Amino acid sequence: MILSLDPMGECTTPYGPGAQPENRAEGEHRTLTIEQCLAAMEECDAPVVSICGGEPLEYREIAALTRAILDRGKHLFVCTDGTLIRRRLHMIPPYTNFFWNVKLEGTESEHDGRTSRPGLFSEALDGIKAAKNAGFFVVVTTTIYPDTDVGDVRALYGRLHSMHVDGYALAPHYPKEKLCREGSAKFREKMHRRFREASERLAEFNLLVSPIYLEYLRGERELDCCAWASPVYGPQGWAGPCYLLNTGYAKNYRELLEKTLWENYGRGLNPRCENCESHAGFETAAIMGVNPKAGDTWKMLAWQLSGSLGEKREGNRKA
Repeated sequence: MILSLDPMGECTTPYGPGAQPENRAEGEHRTLTIEQCLAAMEECDAPVVSICGGEPLEYREIAALTRAILDRGKHLFVCTDGTLIRRRLHMIPPYTNFFWNVKLEGTESEHDGRTSRPGLFSEALDGIKAAKNAGFFVVVTTTIYPDTDVGDVRALYGRLHSMHVDGYALAPHYPKEKLCREGSAKFREKMHRRFREASERLAEFNLLVSPIYLEYLRGERELDCCAWASPVYGPQGWAGPCYLLNTGYAKNYRELLEKTLWENYGRGLNPRCENCESHAGFETAAIMGVNPKAGDTWKMLAWQLSGSLGEKREGNRKA
């Protein structure tokens, strides 16, 4: 359903996002060519493509890659911290199927603190303003942590609303450290509380999160992981079964699907999956109707028909 392209290998290396070249194995820091990216897109044929990994706007061929993907009729999200948007606005005109996806963790003090980069918030807002003034769609993704101040996120979204940001996605934090059974239970309960609060306090904004997935995030239902529907492709190949686990790579998409033992992954099946609630696995499950309950179809229809791509109008907001 969603293909994530990691042209600079920041998501799909064992070292993870932000790893410095000197910490990588010799010769490992490679980048994808445009031809490799397009070939992967043809293999997978997903309707939605996301360019991710570190800061994809630093990728030398980002403008040509973006145009090539859009020319093929795909919906495209470019995930960015926002600091380079102004310099890249000229690479394409606004498309109805193109979205800048800017990562913001909260208001200025919260965002700069989480990222340890003073001034990043201000630069990101400048990028968002420039993109909106140029006529682009802009969505914002916020990670929800066990200690997230949802009131701070609400203040952020209120400010972004005045800038005509088009939608907001909530991403659950994935703890990479191992937790004991009791620690895992406490972590999940804290996450459920945060998302119950987020559902209440952020409902007036155009949340790009399905109601079924939100029920899962609130701890109200179970879903099976469908990570196979959100493959990630980088310089080392197809990350499988999930880039968060760094378990290895497949040479092609068919090999990823057919040779991965998908039944070995997911909550209750793999200890490394126990605290994962990633949209890559569970939002796709919600949209595809996995683990269905009565009324799910109507919930999804109501969500799709009531949402607005473009900022919520003041008349639709709560008093």
